[in-house]
Amino acid sequence: MSPPVTKSVELKESVVKDALKSLDWPRLKGHLDEVALDQDDAGAIVALLRRSNDFLLKRPDPKRAAKRASFVASLEKHLADHVDQDSVGSLSNAMAMIGRIEAGYAEILRSLDATVAAKLLPEVQASAALQRAAFSYHELQGELRAEMKRRKELTLQSFRITRPDGSTYSPDGILMGISTAAGMTLLLLGHRRKWFDSGKYLVLPALTEATDDEVYKGGLTEVLAVSWRHWERMEQRCRYFEGDLKISRGDDIPDWAPEHTEMVVEYDHICEPELYDHLANQRLNDRMVQTFQEMSLRTDADVKATGIAKPLALPPAAFVSAQEGHAGVSLSEMLGYSILSDKETPGGLRLIEWLRGYAVLQQIAEERYAASGKNGLFFTLRRADLVATLDRLGLKNGAAERFVDLTSLQMSSRDLFDQPLIRMQDGQLMLFGPGVLTADPGRVTLCAIGNLGEQLSRKGKSFEKETLKFFRDEGFDAKMLKFKQDGEVYEYDTLFEWDGHVFIFECKNRTLSGHNPVAAFYFALEMESARRQVLRLAYGLTSHPDIVFKRTGIDIAGKTMVPCVLNSLPYAAKRDEDGVYMSDASSLKRFFQERNFNIVRPHRLKKNITVLHRTVMKALWSSDKPSVGDFLAYLADPLPLQIANAHTERARHGFSLGERTVVAVDDLAYREMTTESISKLCGVDPKAARRDARRITRALNEAIRRNEQRSIAKAERAWRSQRNRKRSEGKN
Repeated sequence: MSPPVTKSVELKESVVKDALKSLDWPRLKGHLDEVALDQDDAGAIVALLRRSNDFLLKRPDPKRAAKRASFVASLEKHLADHVDQDSVGSLSNAMAMIGRIEAGYAEILRSLDATVAAKLLPEVQASAALQRAAFSYHELQGELRAEMKRRKELTLQSFRITRPDGSTYSPDGILMGISTAAGMTLLLLGHRRKWFDSGKYLVLPALTEATDDEVYKGGLTEVLAVSWRHWERMEQRCRYFEGDLKISRGDDIPDWAPEHTEMVVEYDHICEPELYDHLANQRLNDRMVQTFQEMSLRTDADVKATGIAKPLALPPAAFVSAQEGHAGVSLSEMLGYSILSDKETPGGLRLIEWLRGYAVLQQIAEERYAASGKNGLFFTLRRADLVATLDRLGLKNGAAERFVDLTSLQMSSRDLFDQPLIRMQDGQLMLFGPGVLTADPGRVTLCAIGNLGEQLSRKGKSFEKETLKFFRDEGFDAKMLKFKQDGEVYEYDTLFEWDGHVFIFECKNRTLSGHNPVAAFYFALEMESARRQVLRLAYGLTSHPDIVFKRTGIDIAGKTMVPCVLNSLPYAAKRDEDGVYMSDASSLKRFFQERNFNIVRPHRLKKNITVLHRTVMKALWSSDKPSVGDFLAYLADPLPLQIANAHTERARHGFSLGERTVVAVDDLAYREMTTESISKLCGVDPKAARRDARRITRALNEAIRRNEQRSIAKAERAWRSQRNRKRSEGKN
């Protein structure tokens, strides 16, 4: 090993990433020769190698595999010569793990080639996948309508359908499965048949309608396509969150494995960043569903919806559907600023343009489904006609073309929700109805932007300004502050004093992961960076109290610093050991808006009437006004986070990579949220809450009955009066 050298050049992550992508060892070696490598550097290189999607070979590529082997051998020798054997061991372990992952993909492809479906024409396989999706979606909608009609109380955030045997399932989960199966089948066929164009968009040939037998056989391809997606999610979690795969063969195979299983793969690692990511995405879903419920029942959104028949301007001038109006309100509430005036263009489109585009696709799909049933769940339309329609409905100056490209299925697509358009060889576009019919335009927009790797706040200070305004409106003398001292710049988005505490809010406007493990990993890195930043800002206040007092009038002496990272979207965490609070705009605002936490439940009454009923569950304030103690307790363990966490559980699911290999994975699942479950969490008697709900329902039904009686009596009086008048006129 070479003697230690003073470090003059830092290891550059960008250089390592580029070398891993190109497998250019001379370039990487040239950079490493400039760096006095130590164990930390070696660990960083191995971590980047482990996480590199370019380094991993999901499909056979002998030429690149050979080049990669040579690259790894050179890196191994360099680490042995310049660092130590522990680093070499870490590299070997990472390569062994990558080998196990690649073997899983290879097993799926081998199994795929061995199915009877592989003997079908690829065009027939693609058609079979779409027909199966249409049938499954149509059946699901029938079951969903029946279940909603049966229920008196609805909890759409975590709604589940009950099977005849008493077990339940999530319609959202089934819908996700339908979209995943169809999308992954098409993408697998695209890779095998080279159906991608130069822009990496999937381009389907003319499809042949599949027979019932062919649709059945195509289900085997669908099963393996779903296995591909499950394996992909699992291996990404493994590579990015430092997990490992447990492999069992022979006598070590668990008893639960099916007979003739030759290998079992198990993955059970769930880390804290994954948990908080799951809770954030679930809270986003819950909040948007609840907002839509409240808007639907309290406003005339359906009346204001204009449809797509005539030219329309963008919101707020007009809305094509209630879903578009709801999505705009929800996103504005979630992001902490109005998207109507926001001029940023994540992905090349304004947020209201994203929403309008998805709302238009939804309207087109609804019209076709209403007219043709399950036969109208996937259909083609001319690209020029769709672009013209989008342009007529507000997507001007090239925005329509941009939206069509962004929402077309391509090689890197995750599913058919945010990219429901599929290009055809004749130049037309196919619209996959199940991907848009029940989708929330707001959630899909956030997912699409996140999948693009875009952020919502590259420019401007919208969220920071709205946060400052909110606290000022609540009566706090909130300030923004920026100063430079001793070469350090300190910039405070929101700063205010409250009863001996100085609150420091570092505002972050980051896109959530949409349950994508890769995006979740980088989001966690962003939150860690924000955590360190707000600690640095707290240090800046205590280190330079004279500057702070002169610029803001806040006397730091004797005050308790409260550093808090505030997210625009609903990402929160418990207070950490360094005293940093992690909160979000939605839950923070709700703390100040009302003393009590209520659950809001829609109740179906007679005559198909639905009303919202609010039940008090917990007091957030200890008196008539919030105190600093109430606020600190709320920030330390936010109630919305407690609720989401209480309804989250570890669940194991299994799938196969073919006939020989079985996989079991631990992941996070969401249980149905009910009045009883919320009551127990908040310390309320569930029976009392249920009795209260029944009492309200009976009272409302009785009010409806009395009102009907009054209406009938009024109508009878009017009829008798009219009859008597006519008789009187007749006598005259």
